[in-house]
Amino acid sequence: MKARGYNLDIKNPHTVADDHGNPETLLADLNAAEARASSLRDQLRAILAEAVAR
Repeated sequence: MKARGYNLDIKNPHTVADDHGNPETLLADLNAAEARASSLRDQLRAILAEAVAR
């Protein structure tokens, strides 16, 4: 610890660097997931509306 100048901000040498990927790819994936979620919500609304109408 003394050799590091009493620096307590020691990084773990065994960690793997984070690679979050290409921002354009991530945004495209997000848009696709949001479109799929929207489609599923619309299907669910239709199913529920049909069930309530009975």
